[in-house]
Amino acid sequence: MSFKVAVIGLRMGHAWALAANDMPEAELCLVYDKHYHENQRILKQFYEDNNIRVAEDESEIYESDADVVVVASPDHFHAQQCIMALQAGKHVACEKPLAPSLSECREIIAAVEKSGRFFMTGQVCRYAPGFKLAKYLIEAGRIGEICYVESEYAHDYSKAEGYREWRKDPKVKRHGFLGGGCHALDLTRWLAGNPEEVFCYMNQKHLPDWPTPDTGVAVAKFPNQVIGRIFVSVGVKRPYTMRTVINGTKGTIVCDNTSDYIQICESEACQVASALKFARIPVNVANHNVRSELEEFISYIAKGEQCPTDVYEGTKTVAFAEAAIASANSGKPEKPAF
Repeated sequence: MSFKVAVIGLRMGHAWALAANDMPEAELCLVYDKHYHENQRILKQFYEDNNIRVAEDESEIYESDADVVVVASPDHFHAQQCIMALQAGKHVACEKPLAPSLSECREIIAAVEKSGRFFMTGQVCRYAPGFKLAKYLIEAGRIGEICYVESEYAHDYSKAEGYREWRKDPKVKRHGFLGGGCHALDLTRWLAGNPEEVFCYMNQKHLPDWPTPDTGVAVAKFPNQVIGRIFVSVGVKRPYTMRTVINGTKGTIVCDNTSDYIQICESEACQVASALKFARIPVNVANHNVRSELEEFISYIAKGEQCPTDVYEGTKTVAFAEAAIASANSGKPEKPAF
């Protein structure tokens, strides 16, 4: 069985288009980007060489015979485009973050529930080999019970404003702690569970002319007395990293999505504390493993089942970010509202 796939947004969406065009279970039937003809960073040659139809108007996506619509446009278009696709009877995969606000996420939830279609939130870090292996080792009991988890999203956006500078547009008012930080926030949720409370500080020293804070540190309380820290900066002057550390009662895992190994230290392997050392486990590097996302989504649709990274998972990550932002504004701990 092959599913026809249409893609909206051809910067983030290009990887989805490549995957759909290459997978035997999918057929890339149509793509659309509002700025297709003027944006020189869109890889138009691929669509021309592969005879992929390029829609001139967004409505063509919803009127098409596509089974699946991938929404990979800038964040502030997600809610409207997801809802339109669902109302047109399409299954939908939406890039992260699901939407810029919890209220918009609730609108998408209502549309999903009314449509009866399947939905995926593109939390790509759950598909990165290093993070997947860390999750497997934790569930296998290799480091015991989780005590503490930390993750960071450090990515300098000073030269990554987005097409027509939408990431720094004061009208859009994109919040970096959600827009970029959703990666680290979702990863800690995936590993430790849904946060019960969060306290956060933020500042704005790297990108003073942007409309929202560029750096934040949140401390969260997770179920089973697990505590955690999330660092997000979209202005920090360093190489991109999503370094993540998980401390357990029997060991520690250090991992990221850019290294070809993860590290694990296991107390049961040593007789004395002075002998504790990290061992390296090789992994593939695939920090934007979109193909695995699309393969999983389509496999679940084929079975008539909802995939794990559903609309509710995407919403919980947005709620986590909103609670952190609210805490930074109020100076008090806040509880996620979903």
